[in-house]
Amino acid sequence: MRLLRSRGVLSAALLALALALPLAACGTGGSGSGKPGSGVTVVVGSKLDPDGQLLGEMYILLLQNQGYTVTSKLALGQTPVLFNAIKSGAIDIYPEFTGTAATRLSVPLTQDGQQLFSAVKSADESQNQLTWLDAAYGLNDSYAICTSQSVSSSKSLTSLDQLTTMGSSLTIASPQDGIDAAVNPVQNGYGFKFKGVTQISEPLGFDSVKQGSADVNVCYTSDPAIVVNNFVILKDSKNVFPLYNPAPLVRDSVLKKSPAIATTLNALAPKLTTATQVELISKYAVDHQSLVSVAKTFLQDQGLLPK
Repeated sequence: MRLLRSRGVLSAALLALALALPLAACGTGGSGSGKPGSGVTVVVGSKLDPDGQLLGEMYILLLQNQGYTVTSKLALGQTPVLFNAIKSGAIDIYPEFTGTAATRLSVPLTQDGQQLFSAVKSADESQNQLTWLDAAYGLNDSYAICTSQSVSSSKSLTSLDQLTTMGSSLTIASPQDGIDAAVNPVQNGYGFKFKGVTQISEPLGFDSVKQGSADVNVCYTSDPAIVVNNFVILKDSKNVFPLYNPAPLVRDSVLKKSPAIATTLNALAPKLTTATQVELISKYAVDHQSLVSVAKTFLQDQGLLPK
């Protein structure tokens, strides 16, 4: 009797399982897709510059490929806006740069990329409950001081060292984030004070110099406008600019909910280089190809997305 009863129970269990399986297959979301991000929603933001937008779009595409539902808030604002947004929970992830974070966290600057990364990673974790995923050490989107060929030739200006004697007679155009990150380090490092500082967006800084309303401008080293406008980057012999290696900055609570975010985004870091990023930015900002197509093609070429 025990044998017959056991068989009856087993038969009933198998029947229940058979009925349940089709229902599970018909469901939406959850873990049914077999992808780690199924049922998880994340919000990805970025700063205004093309580099940040491209990196942000790459994060979005990689996360979507792993089943995450992603809300895009690219080009949300400058650094203070992004940092406040991730702290408040308005966004979950955004591309941050080690040099920028070092300024925000008052971390001592160094030309050792891994040492700088470790310092900002530790500080953001302890102070803000934010996690830095892997940094792209091959990509350094730093600041620089640029000028036109005309100004460089007329003033024989090719190096920041020369600003020690002539800088007090020159006006510089700089974006908001460039004041603390570029203008002040140059003034302090080379011991002078610019005649004037005009706060303006980074792309418009080139026009300011070309039109004569500024003598030099703060630029991003990955900006293709340097080549397009035939500008000169002034040599920085004292290395006053820190390294700016990008990495995804993620809220701890989000990463705890879905640790696969780290695996998904860490695959990108080894693929990024300064030369490649300049080329991608040029396609987007100069050739006006769509942000999604530029990012997607790159990820496919690197084997990170299916073609």
